[in-house]
Amino acid sequence: MLMNETNIPVQSLQALIISIVSAACLAFFVLIAFVGPAEYAIDPTGLGKALGLTVLAKPVAQSEKAVLACPTGNALLDWQDIVMITIPAASELEYKFYLDQQAEMAYAWASDGAQLYFDFHGEPAGNKTGYFKSYQETTANKAEGLLVAPFTGTHGWYWQNASSKPVTVTLKTKGQYRIKGLI
Repeated sequence: MLMNETNIPVQSLQALIISIVSAACLAFFVLIAFVGPAEYAIDPTGLGKALGLTVLAKPVAQSEKAVLACPTGNALLDWQDIVMITIPAASELEYKFYLDQQAEMAYAWASDGAQLYFDFHGEPAGNKTGYFKSYQETTANKAEGLLVAPFTGTHGWYWQNASSKPVTVTLKTKGQYRIKGLI
């Protein structure tokens, strides 16, 4: 009887090895067929495209970049408008306001920690030459100040996210302006 018990562990060991190899093969298949297409747009089997998974890995289009409006009130230091803007990894966007000449706009923005290249600038209304005036151009994770518009037109920020992760910017403003939003 003792001899039969020693044979069982050998069979159990074989079954265990077969189970481990099978699980590893299944995990590799899931990685190649599902995770690769959905996360990285790598689809060697074509199954990800057939199932619509490759759409998940596509960069967010300019018009689909997230801008979330936030409530305002006394608890938020009386800012007139607060928005949260998500700039996808390795991407850029502009957020603008329309101000009349000599109109004022106070602002404060901060990223969720990441440094962003930005150009705070304005373009005169009706100008077809491509002229714009930069007020501040640098790399930082926050800025604040008061703009007195030198001319009527659009004024705002160009942000560039060179990192490999999305960055969220919280922009607070108050003054005499009309929000243009993402450009």
